[in-house]
This record gives sequence, structure tokens and C-alpha cells, in this order.
Amino acid sequence: MPTRRTVGASAAVLGMCAGARRACRFYPSAWGSSEAFAVPTPQRSRRPLIGDLSGPTGDVFPQESSVLPSADLFPRESSVLRSAWSAVRTGAAVTTAVGVALGWANPRRRVCGLYPRSKTLAVADESAQSLTSEALPPIWVVNLDKSVGRWAKCGDEFGKQNIKAERFPATLGKAMTDEELEENVTFGGRYFCTPGMIGCFMSHLRIWQKVESEKLSTVVVLEDDVVCYPNFNQRVQALIQELPDDWDVCLLGTVGCIATERELFFMKLYSLMSGGGRPSPGKTRGVSENVYVPHRPAGTHAYLISQRGASKLARLCPKARYHVDLTAWGRSELNLYAAKEQLATQRFDDDTTVSKEGAPWTKIFLRWCLDITGLSYMAKRGGAPCPAWTWTIACFAIPIYIPFSSKRRRLIVEMGPSSSIFVLICLASIPLRSLKPLGFGLLYFTSMITTIRWLAGTSNIMVTAFLAVLGGALLKFG
Repeated sequence: MPTRRTVGASAAVLGMCAGARRACRFYPSAWGSSEAFAVPTPQRSRRPLIGDLSGPTGDVFPQESSVLPSADLFPRESSVLRSAWSAVRTGAAVTTAVGVALGWANPRRRVCGLYPRSKTLAVADESAQSLTSEALPPIWVVNLDKSVGRWAKCGDEFGKQNIKAERFPATLGKAMTDEELEENVTFGGRYFCTPGMIGCFMSHLRIWQKVESEKLSTVVVLEDDVVCYPNFNQRVQALIQELPDDWDVCLLGTVGCIATERELFFMKLYSLMSGGGRPSPGKTRGVSENVYVPHRPAGTHAYLISQRGASKLARLCPKARYHVDLTAWGRSELNLYAAKEQLATQRFDDDTTVSKEGAPWTKIFLRWCLDITGLSYMAKRGGAPCPAWTWTIACFAIPIYIPFSSKRRRLIVEMGPSSSIFVLICLASIPLRSLKPLGFGLLYFTSMITTIRWLAGTSNIMVTAFLAVLGGALLKFG
């Protein structure tokens, strides 16, 4: 099959030939015999160039001379130049037209940089008409009853693109009784998770159960802080047709370790902490032009789910236990894919149901610690442009017992402070000129990832044991 370069080169040759033919037609006097020239005519080259404008008996411009003949010696030079310019102009016009048609001048072409992306998932005019004739899958938006303002923002967001969505009432974790928590939440979730984490998990679990019970083939699940990119409906339909036959879930928008080609080593520290990393299906993570397998994604603000995928998740995650995305997307049994060119994102400047906005002093410390240590760069590379949002994500909650009180108190361990403490402990090895702070930092890091992996259900005894032994050896012999 001819490539774009082959077609473009052929178009250029045809254009030059057309220009030469036009020159011969309108300027016949320029193609006289070589006897009119005052200098001898050189022999024709054995390998004539494409677009050669020489006449039937010789070249117009002798190749032995580097200086063009003057107009006095060659009275027909102006006609020859006009014929040459006509050929070049016609060839350039044809080449430009073909190049634009083939997409050479497309301003949306990208080069793999911080976020390797594929070409935009676009729908041609003819295919768009056939796609819009097909029924779009149901779109469910998770929204709390008390979050009236968020639902109003969703109405404005969806109205811009005529997205017809149905509100799905979310579960309020604080409103769950002790009996409901005992029945629907694991032991670790009841004592080491925030009510927001539990409510978010229960909301998506109810969606999976509903998709399974109603036997729906495909459902689009959105959260009320979603921001849809242009042509959302058409791109969803085109993406569904491109998905592999074995797909269970396809993320329309995600954060985390989401490189579309190869995940860098330092970004895999996130998967080391949460577990559940996915191997690459080949040399690259792409399985088609617009679909790939992400290494360790996070986020449930926009995804497609099939009936088979809903049945798997309802069976693998029957109870709330941790962040729903880290738990569900970390299951190796789940055939998880993602769109290379994301179809939606989320509002990172708002509070979420699992984290709240930090205090001003927290933001000041954030700016220094995350920027200096490079964690801010990792967050932006992982799809979270606002480090303050990443800072307040809850890793887990430590239960606090208060005598003579029936209220449950928890100390929330957030992502930003806990990561900063680890980095500062490791940096203390430089002024102290000792590896013992590094060993203590590794032990602290091991305790963090052990807790997170236990809650998410992605425990790996080999990883935690290796880090614990390494940290203990540095602490003892450093």
C-alpha cells in the first residue's frame, strides 16, 4: 500500500510534468533548435533529472558554465524562464494540495514528550454520520444528594455537547450505620479508611451490580467533577468499535502511571507503593492506534465498563476496602485498557469526596517540598497538573481511641506530608554523612506501602520483605 511520502512524491512529479506541458503549449518559441545559441550545446546527461526542461536537442542552460547567459546573447531566455516558473508553480500547488489532504500540514500532530500521545481520536464526516445513528451507551453520573452545585456544573458541562446523562445517587459514607459497615466493608476499611473512601467505593460497587443485574452490554460511568473534551459522544462510539474483544474496562480519563509507550523507572515508584502494576503487552503498551494498556492507572472520573467487567469487579471486590480505583484497577484478572487520547479529565481545583483542600501553610510547605524533591514533576507527568490536589489525597486513616467517647476519631495520613517526610529523612543522610537515615527512611517507606497494599488487596510479601531487610541492614551497618 503506498505511503503518504510515495503519494506526495508522485503528485510532485505529475505537477512538474503538467507544468512543463503547459510551458510547451503556451511558449513554443522557447523550444527551438540549438543553432540559435552562440555557444556549443553540451551533450545530454545519461541520467536526465525529473522535470528536465531541455529541448529535443539539448539543455537550455549548459551544465559546464556556472554563469547564466545574458539576455543579449539569448533573446529567448525570458520565455524559457517563464516556462520553468510555470512548471515549478504548478508542481508546488499540486504538492501542497495533496500534502494538506494527507495531513502533512495538520497542526495537531504531536511528538512524544512528557505525555506520549497518539493522534487525536477523530471521526471523519462520513463515519460520524454512521456512528451517530447508533445508540450511545447509557451515561451514569455519580453524584451525592447534597452536592447540588456539582450536579449543576455537570448540567452546564453536558449541555455544551448535548450529552444525555442520567444521575446515579451516590452513597454517603458518613450516613452508613454500624450494621451496614459490618456487612459491606472489610475490617481494614472500617478502621483505616475515611467515610469518603468508603462511600465512593460503595457507589461504584452499586453501579457494577446494577450493570450486571440489568444485563447492560456497555455503560459510561462519570463522576460529578468530570470535564469532557470536545466530540465526546462521537469519540466514545469510535473507541468502543476499536476496543479488543476481551475488554472489561476502558478508562476514558486517568492519572498515575499512564505512559502510552513505555513507563519510566522513577514513575514506577508509584506502582511500587500501591501495587497492581500491569506488564506491557509487547514492545510498547499500545494494542491499537488509540487504545493501550496502562501500567498503574488511577481515577474513576470517566470509564467504560462492559457487562463482563461489571460481573468480574462485583465478584472480585464484593466489599469496600480502600480507594476504589487502586483496588479495582489493580486486579490482574481484569482486562483493563485506556484511551491514548483522553476523552475526559476532572476538576483538580475542587475538593473531592476522598480529600479536602489544604490549609495555606500546607500549600506553602507543599510548594517548597514537592518542587525541590521532584514530586511535583512526577505528579504532573502522571496527569495531575495541580500538586495541591495530589498533596491532600488520603493514603489511609489511623484510628484514635478516646476514652469515654463513642465517636470515632481518625488521623488522616495524606499523600503529600507522608511522601515529604520520607524524602526529608533520606536527604538527612547527606549532612550526617551516614546511611542510617536512609535505612530508617526505607523502613518508614516499607511500613507505608505494607499498609496501603494490605488495604488495596495487592500485597506482595517478597517486595515488602526485601525493602525491610535492606532498610534494616542500612540502619545497622550504615
